[in-house]
Amino acid sequence: MKKYQKYYELKNAAKDKLDGKYGSAVLICFLASLLSGCISMLVYLYIPATKSLVLYYIIQGVSSLVLSWVLGTLDLGITYFFLNAACGGPYSTRDLFYCFRSDTSKTLAISGARALVSTLCLLPVEYMLDICWYDPSAQRILAMIAVCFVCFGLYVYAGLGLTLSFFLLLDFPDRSAGDILRQSFQLIQGNRKKLLGLQLSFIPMELLCVCSLFVGYLWLTPYRNMTYTCFFLDLMNPKEA
Repeated sequence: MKKYQKYYELKNAAKDKLDGKYGSAVLICFLASLLSGCISMLVYLYIPATKSLVLYYIIQGVSSLVLSWVLGTLDLGITYFFLNAACGGPYSTRDLFYCFRSDTSKTLAISGARALVSTLCLLPVEYMLDICWYDPSAQRILAMIAVCFVCFGLYVYAGLGLTLSFFLLLDFPDRSAGDILRQSFQLIQGNRKKLLGLQLSFIPMELLCVCSLFVGYLWLTPYRNMTYTCFFLDLMNPKEA
């Protein structure tokens, strides 16, 4: 019988694996956030103004999709860094651009699938929140709640299903993008609740980071990334009970 690690065991393992590596981990996460933030700001500055809220969100949705698609390639570099650091391999901040040293077309295909799901999950909720802000009627609020439930369901099924795709791409570089996405869904089958719970367990720390004027994210982001890496490694190599 397979025995998987509990939340606290995964987090303790993440702390152990980051020992002596926190400086590089903080730097690569900071560079990724800085680069993503600067590019996002430049893109959104050029979104044309329009009086139509629907048209505005269509333009924003397309922009978000393309931006998430392109910037999502950086996630492969982050994944490569933390996977190597966890397994005792060589790691460097240059790993942030690992996608250009690997099969870029395959990375873009997987990143595109992840970006599409992310946009479909977030954009309708943002749109309904704006609608309710200007017209907080009971009907609008009920519609917003319904949209939130649908988008949350989509995230739990598709979003979590694609979470491990970059880990699998690094483990099985010879497989096609389609095979990687299918394997990601298969691997997370039966473990969605655990992954969702692991993600939600970081909310108290997120609140503390906000209270620290976001400085705490310098510590939290590497810790969270390494915890997800430990989660993947645990799924791939569970202990026998």
